Amino acid sequence: MIALFPGSFDPFTFGHLDVAERAAAVADRLIIGVGINPAKRGLIAPEDRVDLVREATAYLPGVEVTLLAGATMDEASRLGATLIVKGVRGAQDTDFEAPQAALNLEVGDIDTWWIPTRPGLGHVSSSAVRELLSLEKDVSRYVPPAVVRYLTDNRQ
Repeated sequence: MIALFPGSFDPFTFGHLDVAERAAAVADRLIIGVGINPAKRGLIAPEDRVDLVREATAYLPGVEVTLLAGATMDEASRLGATLIVKGVRGAQDTDFEAPQAALNLEVGDIDTWWIPTRPGLGHVSSSAVRELLSLEKDVSRYVPPAVVRYLTDNRQ
């Protein structure tokens, strides 16, 4: 089974890493697809996000990271994925992801599996990390070391 784990990963958090670890444990191949969300103002350039996710997941066998160029369902097909994997932290994420999962199946003929957040990670989000960064707070408990290094080296 080839699974696609899409997201903006801006920045990649320990919550994302947890989902990647758990998905990689069941998939023959896990492709982490870094997407560009035009509705979000990016903190980290997409190409840098790909590099950071690669570094953070380098120890996971069968995982590769790529930049996504189009609709998730189309990219899944292009990459040969038979499953889309998404992490959900609670009811709000589930409510947001449900219509997309339905469209992925109806239009793209690809199923979506949700992986629930582990206890202790439900409050971790890229948005929260970006907010903490804007307040000049330490985010090292929420993001992998590669991301911490990048954010420290590129602090504005």
